[in-house]
Amino acid sequence: MTQSGVAEEEKQEYERVVGEDVGLDLFGAGGPFDGFPGAVLIAGHNGIVLATNDRAEDIGGMLRSGAFPDLRAAVTSALSGKAAQINPLFTPRADNGESTLRAFDVVVLPWGDGTAALLLGRDITLERSLRSALIESRQRFKDLVEAACDFAWETNAQGEFIYFSSDTLLGREAAELLGETADILLVEPSERTRGPFTTREVLEKTELWARHADGDLICLSVTALPLCDADGRWVGARGLCWDITEQRNRETATAGAQTRERLLSYVLSIVRDELEPTRMLEAAADALLPALSVSGAMVYRVADGGEMELRIHSGKEPPKALCDRVIRSLDGGVGEFEFTTESGRVLAHATNSGDARNGMVVLWRAGTADDWGNEDRKFLSEVATQVGVALQQLSRQSELERLSTTDSLTGLLNRRGFEENLQRRFHRASGRGRGGALFFVDLDNFKCVNDVHGHQTGDSALMHLARILKEYTRQKDMMARFGGDEFAIFIDGVDAEAALQKAELLLQAGRQLEKYSGGDENPLGLSIGVAVYEAGSGEELESLLRRADEAMYVVKRSGKDGTMIAPAFQVGRK
Repeated sequence: MTQSGVAEEEKQEYERVVGEDVGLDLFGAGGPFDGFPGAVLIAGHNGIVLATNDRAEDIGGMLRSGAFPDLRAAVTSALSGKAAQINPLFTPRADNGESTLRAFDVVVLPWGDGTAALLLGRDITLERSLRSALIESRQRFKDLVEAACDFAWETNAQGEFIYFSSDTLLGREAAELLGETADILLVEPSERTRGPFTTREVLEKTELWARHADGDLICLSVTALPLCDADGRWVGARGLCWDITEQRNRETATAGAQTRERLLSYVLSIVRDELEPTRMLEAAADALLPALSVSGAMVYRVADGGEMELRIHSGKEPPKALCDRVIRSLDGGVGEFEFTTESGRVLAHATNSGDARNGMVVLWRAGTADDWGNEDRKFLSEVATQVGVALQQLSRQSELERLSTTDSLTGLLNRRGFEENLQRRFHRASGRGRGGALFFVDLDNFKCVNDVHGHQTGDSALMHLARILKEYTRQKDMMARFGGDEFAIFIDGVDAEAALQKAELLLQAGRQLEKYSGGDENPLGLSIGVAVYEAGSGEELESLLRRADEAMYVVKRSGKDGTMIAPAFQVGRK
């Protein structure tokens, strides 16, 4: 059909529909669509546009071109008496030289007696743009929130959650937490920890501990602000949460290491100031009390027999039941142990010398004190290393002292060791009001043994006499070889009568030495002088030594092979 044919058809269709009102201005002043804010279009059969206002030009173009079949179908439906709606209808338009799409919400209604269709269109281009921008803005906001924090939240005036930015949080479905208060998340619900979720003032980076669904503790940093309605009434709170558990754990580990380093440096500085091993151990035990807030500290060492002996104790004395359990644990040979009883908590760690265990450091906290933490264990482990070195030095020092105070041939004390120990033993006996006896024993004709049989036989005789002295004395009695053929014994708690009996027994036992004699005319025997100390007499040790020595030489000058009790001490006698 030619263009003129189309125009003629539209005119005929218009006349058929409008009839005698062909000249009626539908959109002018007083017309039915005067002032209508949207697009108005009247269409006839075959999508013929009969009339439009200026806002419907785009829709008319779409209808004429048949580019949108649904539009013509809606017109056909209206001509049969059925209304239709198209939402949205996009129409192209050139705007400032650029091709754009406009969106309409179009309602298609029957017009007249079904002879035409009335199309009413509302331009929703701006509305859709705004909605799209809003959706995009919301998504952008959601993305930014999720990037900026782990989750955002909002509570009402009752402190109940009414919004979460994330679908899940702390291992839980967010929907399950809506309507709940913060107590469901908090480890220790209190007025302080609930504060950010019911705040009436701005709070920034408040830290609190929550519990993950799997039971793990989570440290949250919370920033919150109050919410008010249009009348200024407080209606809830809104905020952001960050999971800073890993950061706090790192900081705690770093702080713990720094604290441990400072405390260890403090303990070691005290230990280093002490050159003598025993004082070094005492200093370490004393320093452990404030460093780890313990009630008591004990240092055990491995004795010669392999059993543990208490060497150092600092602080409170542990209850016997607790000590008994410590001993049982030590006997078990474990490298470290800890346990809790009604009387307190115990933590212990072995000390080593090379690859061998040489002791144990034991700490205890009285009553219901805090349990041991990882920092306590690490700190004790590091201190135990230093204590192990001190125990090793102590063992070496003890060995050197033993060698310096022991006769290498007989294993008895030498003169130096005897006199040092006798000084302490003498004063202890005096302080306790107990007496004692000092024996000087000399071998008769010993020079002949060496001259006739040689020094090897002489050494055998000396070692035999050492065995006799050990056999006829108690383990706690002191024995020594003064050098050459002179020996000494100190026995606690004996009077003159008991001392004389002991001397006679030793004299008889000395007959065993005759087999080493250098000849029948020079038999090997003993001359024994005894000085008895009486408690309260006021006698000094120097006087006791002199009396015993004088008594022994009296026996020597009197023919040897005998015993003598020195005259009793007399005040003023020199």
